[in-house]
Amino acid sequence: MKTYTKLLGASIFTLASLSASAGNINVGGVVWDPNWTEGLTSEEDFLLKFDFTQWFSGSDVTAGSSAEMEASAEAAVGIGTVLSLLSPADPAESTGYFLSGVGEANRINDSITVFCPSCELTMAFGGLELFSDGTFDIAGAWLNIFVDNGSGVNYTDPLSTTSEVGAAMDGNPTPWLTASFSLFEISAGTVDDGAVSAAIQVTGGLAANNFLNSPMGGAGFETGSAFFNTSTNAKFSEGGNGVLKSDTIPEPSSIALFGLCLLGLAGAARRKQS
Repeated sequence: MKTYTKLLGASIFTLASLSASAGNINVGGVVWDPNWTEGLTSEEDFLLKFDFTQWFSGSDVTAGSSAEMEASAEAAVGIGTVLSLLSPADPAESTGYFLSGVGEANRINDSITVFCPSCELTMAFGGLELFSDGTFDIAGAWLNIFVDNGSGVNYTDPLSTTSEVGAAMDGNPTPWLTASFSLFEISAGTVDDGAVSAAIQVTGGLAANNFLNSPMGGAGFETGSAFFNTSTNAKFSEGGNGVLKSDTIPEPSSIALFGLCLLGLAGAARRKQS
């Protein structure tokens, strides 16, 4: 009887602990509700909106290298140069230019201000090689998301200094998420003023387990749009914004607690029957 009481007490305590933490997920200071479904399908409970600035450069960028990203921004070329190399009617070949960018999240699900209470969520992407027909080679493309202590940069405006690039990548040394691209294509408009659709696959980071084991297999779907001012032969885009949608699961520790709770209840039931 005492054993049964202890098991039942432990189970109730575990259930109480689980119910207290079964709502919002907090990973690295980033908070969201895995039960959120408003405006999305039942398979999607994570919507991240972001602002960004992008540019074309002749230098490819390795994922996670802020020094290479700053050098790429320093060597950004005017959009007129890029457009002069496009010839959609000819066989596709590399223009020698790569698309890179940096940005910041402004919303997760319904939350605009409290999804990262004492931090910012910033991002960087690169390795998107532009071909002469306006398509992109995504073999080396990547996207990283970082928990930052506060960059204070408005990424809807063109960059003014390369230090703004570094500000998007100077947070936690371990990215919050890392991802590769399985799709990146212009869905409307053109290279200098258009919208893109892009599928990404989560590959690592602090929050990877919350995405990789989800029913969607860790795949997010991103859309974004930005434009370059061709009249000034702009090097950096303006007004960039996008959205990342995915499905997530509760923290593995919560799942483990739930499993232990069920085990405790099962043991108690067997004890009572005997």
